[in-house]
Order: sequence, then C-alpha cells, then structure tokens
Amino acid sequence: MSTELKVVMFTDQVKSTANTARRTSIEIEQVASEQDDLTSEVLRLTHGTLLNDDTGDGCFAEFPSVLGAVQAGMLLQQRVTERNTAQRNERLVFGLHIGIDVGELMVLAGGEVRGDAANRCARICSECPAGEVYLSNTAAQVLKSNEVELEALAPIQLKGVEGETKAYRVRTLHVWPESAPNPFIWRGSITAAADFFDREPEQRTLRARLNGQQNCQVVGPHRIGKTSLLRQVERAAAGWYERTVVAYLDLHDPRCYTLAGWLTLAARRCQWSTPPTTLADFAESVEAAQTEGLRLVLCLDQFEEVTKRREEFTRDFFLTLRSCSEQRLSIFTASQRPLSELTERDDPSSPFFNAFPLLRLGPLRRADVEDLVNLHRPGTPAFTTEEKGAILEFAEGHPLALQVACYYVLEAKNAESISAAIRKAADEMSVILPHGW
Repeated sequence: MSTELKVVMFTDQVKSTANTARRTSIEIEQVASEQDDLTSEVLRLTHGTLLNDDTGDGCFAEFPSVLGAVQAGMLLQQRVTERNTAQRNERLVFGLHIGIDVGELMVLAGGEVRGDAANRCARICSECPAGEVYLSNTAAQVLKSNEVELEALAPIQLKGVEGETKAYRVRTLHVWPESAPNPFIWRGSITAAADFFDREPEQRTLRARLNGQQNCQVVGPHRIGKTSLLRQVERAAAGWYERTVVAYLDLHDPRCYTLAGWLTLAARRCQWSTPPTTLADFAESVEAAQTEGLRLVLCLDQFEEVTKRREEFTRDFFLTLRSCSEQRLSIFTASQRPLSELTERDDPSSPFFNAFPLLRLGPLRRADVEDLVNLHRPGTPAFTTEEKGAILEFAEGHPLALQVACYYVLEAKNAESISAAIRKAADEMSVILPHGW
C-alpha cells in the first residue's frame, strides 16, 4: 500500500434509481452500454484512467492534470447532451453529476484507491446539477484563467465532511482536448462493418435470396454503394446462415482479366486447397462443397469487366456459372447496367440473365438519411439542426455525397460557415462525379 497525490473525477447518473425503474431490461442495458462507451472515449481523449469500477451508474477516474480532468468532465457532459438530443425514446435520456478533486489517496495492493479526497470528490459530484462540472477549491487553484473560466459557488456543507467546502462551477473551457478522427472518410467502398449504414431492405432481399440459394443482380449508377453492399454481404452472410462461405471478387482486379486468374482467385476466396484449372474443375469443386454441406456465395463486383473480355470469358464461362447456380451456388453480381444488356439476350439454351432477379440500388430513403446524420458517434460532435438540413439538401440521399458533406461540415465546426463546408463538398463531388448524381 502507498500514498499518492492524485487528480480524480467522479461521475454519477442523475436520479438513477427512479429512471432505472421506468426502463425495460433492454433499455437499462442500452443506457449502461452507451454511457460506458461515452466515458471510455472521453477518457481516451483526455488521458484519463478508470479506477474503481464498482461505482454503480458512474465512474471514478484519475488524470495526469486538473486541466485534463476538467476537459474530460466538460467533454463528457457535451457528449451526453448530444446523445440525449438524438433520442426519440424519453426513457433513454440520462444526465450526469460530475465532481473533481485533488488529494492524497491510499493505493491498495489491488490498485484500488481509498481516502478523504475520494470521499470528498464523490460528495462534490452529488451536489453537481446535470450538465455541469464542479470542482474543489484545491483543484481550482492550479488552473489558469486562459484555460478555464470558473464561477465560485456558495460554501457547501458536504455529508461526512467537517466544515463548509468551497467549490467552483466550470463556466467556460477555453482549451478543449483534440476530438476523435473524422469518421466520414470513405470515398471508395465501405469496408469496415461499423461504418456501413442501413440498406436494410436491400440486405433483407439478398438474405432471402441466399436463404433460397438463389442469385441476384444488384444494379445502380456509379458510386451509389453497390460494392459496399456486396462487402456487407461478405461480412454478414456467415452470421445469417451457418456454414456459409462468401467469395468476393472485384473484377477490376487484374488477376481477373484472364480465366485462369479468375479461377485461381475464386478458389482462394472459396477456401479451396486445390485451385481448379478448367471450368469443369470449378464445377466439380462447387459440387464437392455442396456435398460437404457448405453454402457458397459468389459475389462478382464490377461485372461489366468480364463481359468486355469475351476472348477470355466465353459463352462456356456463363453457361458454367448458370449450371453451378442450378446446383445451389448463389451468385450476386453488381453492375451499372442490367445483365440483360451485358450478356447474350438471344442465347438459345436460355439467357444467362434469366436466373438473376433484379435489385435496383438508388439513393437512401429520407428516414434512413435522417438516422445517419442523427446517429450518436462517441467522440464525434453531433450535427446541429441547421447542419443536418444543409447536409440532407445537398446530398439528396446519395451515399457518397452524404459522406463528403458530413466530412466537410464536421471539419468546419467552430472554424468555417456551413455554406463554406457545403461548397467544399460540392467541389469534391464535381471531381468524383463530374456529371452529377
């Protein structure tokens, strides 16, 4: 056991017991999880360390400096306010008391801390109204006026503390911690599951096709999100159905410029130990996988590419894919034009595209776009009502335009006007999609 001087912060939910009684078990879990996420993100940004984890509906943390603790408290209150604003269910809203102090604490062998400073910090926390940050006189004395503007409170009689305690409210924080990286970075396909948003109706359609071990063609204009959707299938399909193997192939990949390269890459994505060298071998491997009880899904992105290389991908290639799909291999294609325009319409044996129901991909629905800009992202400032309106009007539901607009509006916070941010978004989109969207 040792004694150390520490800067500590307590947080606690306002009216926790009463609010918990009103919530369902799922709501209780959601609030606790989101509060933990907010706290973890703020501690990361301010270099705080979680101490005792048995404080109920709050946290007890230490910091390398008082300024760091104040930054954490103010940032946490800001994030809670932003989160609450986005809630449609009133029962999910919560507030926090926050108190900060400095003092000698006993550090036990297990790492837990005890001492008067911890008790005093907890009592200051309990006196703090929702949305505010209170700190002790000791903590206030080490802060500089160009860092934090404080307001002296009337002396407080803290429970269990002899005499009145002088405390302060943080009125203004002049030095904020660096925020989390801008999450709206995607300009190509979205490859991180956490950043893929919605497309729930389209996912349900593809899941239904996969359930019946059927095919589907995803068709839509350039940069509308076809690749991102196929990538989502690649990530999610194994969770939809057991023993599912998804082979995603980007047909822009130069290895797919020849049939031999395509067969080798397809085998690798299907996790076959021996790559097929002919179309007949490919069909045999598909049948063997089906015999083993595997559910195979072949996602062929940029399908136009194989139709441009007819010397490599002949009629036999398309007949083989069609035959394998009849053996319950699911094939999902993505292209700007329907397969009926890309493959032989007059094939006497039955056109290739007949086996591929059409799924057209267009702009996101208005409700989904609103959910995207309202989504709470730990560590990221929320958009204001004015910012949301400008983003929605600019993007018109186009997924890429939404990414670009959100990126520049977030970068412009407290630095540039919303109109300047939207102009930057328009400049970038004019380069990516010069003919509009």
